[in-house]
Amino acid sequence: MAWFRSLFPRRRMYDDLSEEIRQHLEEKIESLMADGLSREDAGHQARREFGNAMLMEERSREVWLRPWIESLCADLRFAWRQAVKSPRFALAAVATLAIGIGAQTAVYSVIHAVLIDPYPYRGAMRMVHFHLYDKNPFPFDMALDGQQFAEFRRSPVLDGVIAEDKWSMTLTGEELPVQIQADRTSSNAFQFFGVPALAGREFSPSDPQTVAVLSYRFWRSHFAGRMDVIGKRVQLNHQDYTILGVLPQRFAWGGSDVYIPFAYSADPQRIASVYARVRAGVSDQAAEQALQPMLDRFARETPGNFPQNFRVHLVHIHELATGRFRGVLTILFLSVSFLLALACVNIAILLLARGEARQTEMALRKALGAGRGRIIAQLLTESLLLSIAGEGCGVLLALAGVRLLRQFIPASLFPSEAVIRINLSVLFFSVGVSMLTGIVCGVWPALRAARSDLRQAADAGSHKLAGRRGLQKSHTALLAAQLTMTVLLLACSGATVRRLSQLVHADLGYDPHQLVSTNLTLSEGDHHGWSDRVHFYEQIRKMAAADPGVISAAIAENNLPPSIIDSAPISIPALNAGSNAASKFAADHVVPQRVSPEFFATLRIPLLRGRVWNTPEMAHAAHLALINQAMQRRYWPGSDPLGQSFVLNHGVASGNAWVLVAPGNNERYQIIGVVGDTPNQGLDEQTAPAVYLPYTMITYDWFNLMLRIRGNAPELLHTLREQVHGLDAGQSVGDLVTAEDMLNDDTLGRERFIAGLFTAFALVGLVFALSGLYCVQSYLVAQRTREFGVRMALGAGRLHIAALVTKTSALAVAAGTGLGLLLNLLCSRTFADWTSGNSRDPQMLGIILAVLLVAAVLVSAIPVLFAAAIDPVTALRAE
Repeated sequence: MAWFRSLFPRRRMYDDLSEEIRQHLEEKIESLMADGLSREDAGHQARREFGNAMLMEERSREVWLRPWIESLCADLRFAWRQAVKSPRFALAAVATLAIGIGAQTAVYSVIHAVLIDPYPYRGAMRMVHFHLYDKNPFPFDMALDGQQFAEFRRSPVLDGVIAEDKWSMTLTGEELPVQIQADRTSSNAFQFFGVPALAGREFSPSDPQTVAVLSYRFWRSHFAGRMDVIGKRVQLNHQDYTILGVLPQRFAWGGSDVYIPFAYSADPQRIASVYARVRAGVSDQAAEQALQPMLDRFARETPGNFPQNFRVHLVHIHELATGRFRGVLTILFLSVSFLLALACVNIAILLLARGEARQTEMALRKALGAGRGRIIAQLLTESLLLSIAGEGCGVLLALAGVRLLRQFIPASLFPSEAVIRINLSVLFFSVGVSMLTGIVCGVWPALRAARSDLRQAADAGSHKLAGRRGLQKSHTALLAAQLTMTVLLLACSGATVRRLSQLVHADLGYDPHQLVSTNLTLSEGDHHGWSDRVHFYEQIRKMAAADPGVISAAIAENNLPPSIIDSAPISIPALNAGSNAASKFAADHVVPQRVSPEFFATLRIPLLRGRVWNTPEMAHAAHLALINQAMQRRYWPGSDPLGQSFVLNHGVASGNAWVLVAPGNNERYQIIGVVGDTPNQGLDEQTAPAVYLPYTMITYDWFNLMLRIRGNAPELLHTLREQVHGLDAGQSVGDLVTAEDMLNDDTLGRERFIAGLFTAFALVGLVFALSGLYCVQSYLVAQRTREFGVRMALGAGRLHIAALVTKTSALAVAAGTGLGLLLNLLCSRTFADWTSGNSRDPQMLGIILAVLLVAAVLVSAIPVLFAAAIDPVTALRAE
């Protein structure tokens, strides 16, 4: 490290070296004078014998300090002086780079949090869930009973397996019961996750079943973050659980509030979802092939728990959480990379113009012995200094951008465990981007400047009547590249904005205004008889409907549209017994929705034909059904479906306490009405065929209460909780969610976020492109002012001068927009797959081209008008 220490006192060391060499030379002169030579002759003789003192001094310095460090320090000092000498250029370059680098860093922080490091769990990128696929387009979640789980976890291709059963529970023992999310998980779960507790400890296989571990969020909201809760008791469903510990803030598995042990021994037939970690070095395909025979045997043992003729598919948990947002992030990263590239092109245009003005300086450097590589290194150092300054300002912008992203990005787009922030990995990425940016910005101008020589410098100093053709070609190519990327950004922005507009104005099939929903879950063991449960649910519905602030109330199994609902296999005997063409419907699937008769009036779904079952029919679980228009179009196009029957396989076995099947349910239903379509596969997907059945056919130990209200939702919720508490002191009521909030937080919130980011990037990219166009036009006019004066003196009109100025920009605009449209057409399918936006829409592309061309004309107008207004006499006197 001696060379590093020598960086700081080097000026004193250099002076000492010069003094020492001078003393040696003086001693030689005195020695020669002692032999009889005069001082002048002795000096000449000593210098001949001593050699080149300057070269000796330089070689001595190289022993102490590496030459490239000395050159770098000198280049940095010179680059700083150049920046101070041209502050407007430096500020413009730093601001442009700061915007590009800041945007890139902010988007990468989201990518790092969501795709690279989304979970704090051990081996998280190898953690998987298991989907079972048959002919149904929707997968089945694999669930195993106790004996199957014990065998499954011994599989050699898996490095750990857990079982869990997420369920809503009631926090009892308080003034009003509170509904919370509990995760009953196998006792080895926390060893599987590998995340230590924040306080206390986690449960293990040796702990009893009445222990609990709290999530950080629940600990803060219900216990105010007190550390003395360890060892105390919390009452869930009227049973006391001892609190063992509190999990760290980033542990949010399943979004649960409380984690308690799940024991198969209490009910060996009970099934639970399974998660596993694939052993390192084992591919997903190999694991699927190894597990398929075991699962086939499980299906033969318990056919009710598995679909027929299924194939197992491993789904990584990060894919479950992000879904299609992974593709959106990829497109966003490419877009912000285009934005940074636009910034680089702008800086390259400025550096090219600056290099043209410094041709004489570069030629003199070469004449004095500077090599081409040395000149390139100096100019790259100048651009790197600008990029480093842009990096510092860009990180500050990225910090502000990350705060904005955290506020506006919908929580449903990424895992709860993901933390969007500027960490060391993001900073390293940002520094790397800034270094690459500095090189990209400066390499072309540096290579061009390094070709300068004295003859070219002399030519540049004379009054040439035409600009340099090579520089014009460089400017044209850079402008075309800028406009190509701008067209792509504008096309992406237009596609996402158009898609958002379509979703906002989509026909929902119901009225979401003043419509709210809440969930109620029974305490375990309560209302375990079918008739008792139906009576209790109806009491709650009638009590809610009687409230003055409620217009109508209904019960539904599923949440409000456009929630995605799983399908079930259907068979239509009349069609299956007909022609062979109709027999293709035998293995079809439809979406079942079990609701009360008030559901359609509450949501204001229109009844198109027939009638709705009445209250007595519902109470007796009559086998009646309504279908939506999509089902009528699919199975009975142009004919009357009323009176037709079908067989629906619910896939629910009786005998479980959490689900009760109505007596005499033979799964055969008669169609008595047709209602309008409502989204049942998400707002952005086509409505699937659906059947509506009385919810009393199958009653779960939870249900959704939907209310059409007049007044304030929070006040209504408090009243509803008090009423339900008076009916059953242990029954909790979940929070009220409005249909409009659900739409905004889910599909529309995601699309607004995506469209907002694309639009922001496109607008900034458009500003960069237009500023680059303006700079090129202004530089061209400044360089050719004398030429224009000569042309006008020889009789050229002002329109001719204007045409000369616009020739370069017109060629760049034509080439850039044409190439941008071509690339957009080539990439449109990938863009549609990842974002569902149509970037090939002719109307949208026409608007984009019109905006781009009008903006280009307006920006070019100022230099063109200036050139056309040149006074020939003044121009001929100009240097």
